Amino acid sequence: MGEPLTHGPVRIVLDTDLGMGAPGSDIDDGFALALALAEPGVVVEVVTTVGGNSDVETSTRLTRDLLAVLGRTDVPVVTGAPAVDDAAEEIVRRVRAEPGELTIVAIGPLTNLARALALDPEVARDVREVVVMGGVFLGQTNVAAMPGEYNFWCDPAAAQAVLDSGAPLRLVGLDVTRQVRLTRADADALAGAGEFGRVAAAATHGWIDFQERVKPHEEIEQGSCALHDPLAVAVVTRPDLVTWKPAHVAVETQGRVTRGVAVADLLMWADPPTPNCLIATDVDADAFRAVFLGRIAGLP
Repeated sequence: MGEPLTHGPVRIVLDTDLGMGAPGSDIDDGFALALALAEPGVVVEVVTTVGGNSDVETSTRLTRDLLAVLGRTDVPVVTGAPAVDDAAEEIVRRVRAEPGELTIVAIGPLTNLARALALDPEVARDVREVVVMGGVFLGQTNVAAMPGEYNFWCDPAAAQAVLDSGAPLRLVGLDVTRQVRLTRADADALAGAGEFGRVAAAATHGWIDFQERVKPHEEIEQGSCALHDPLAVAVVTRPDLVTWKPAHVAVETQGRVTRGVAVADLLMWADPPTPNCLIATDVDADAFRAVFLGRIAGLP
């Protein structure tokens, strides 16, 4: 494992399909935004929105609503794909203006980032790093209707474009993020920790209820929910929370039964392909929970 970063705050662009606040929508992206704002080692420069968990206009509205709850209406929000290219243009403008300074944390479908790279391929050179919650590498979804992890499944061509770009990439996949959980007891504890805690607690119970209804035979989803996106935010400053391996990853964009499936070559055979990313292969779930719950409990 790596070591925690000790230099100044990491400035990020958070690209998200935020759904917290919409009935029946996933909540981990809302927790990811909250964690990014609560983490003293991170500065959120801008939030860009993308369609995924909900349509992009709804994600934009919910993002602004959540920023108001968090007392951070100063953080700009820019709407993106599929409605407009505003987010892609914002990514290009900011990254190219300050080479090596900005990290993109992409926790939704990669459409905005792929469009930004299409507008200006030099974004791949000038970005400090791209951290992605996406893919599943040492496992499968085991769901025929969605064989690829959701973010890759939504726009597999965008995921492949990002992998082909040459940008410095770290990918945190579903096989690792499913190991970090938020329980009903955690939600009850958060309910007493300020306005965001109350909102988040209600949303957490609602999401766990939804998961239990639609996934009654998936044992891991009973009584808790995964913190996929917050883990991607956490590793920006705490790469030591997970184990990393270099890999060459490609995404199936055309498969009849394998849409969005990520194939990770772990460079084990002779003459391996050139690695194009680092992938997370394990996580210290207890250490992550301590960081996450501590930061979230401190929010107003």
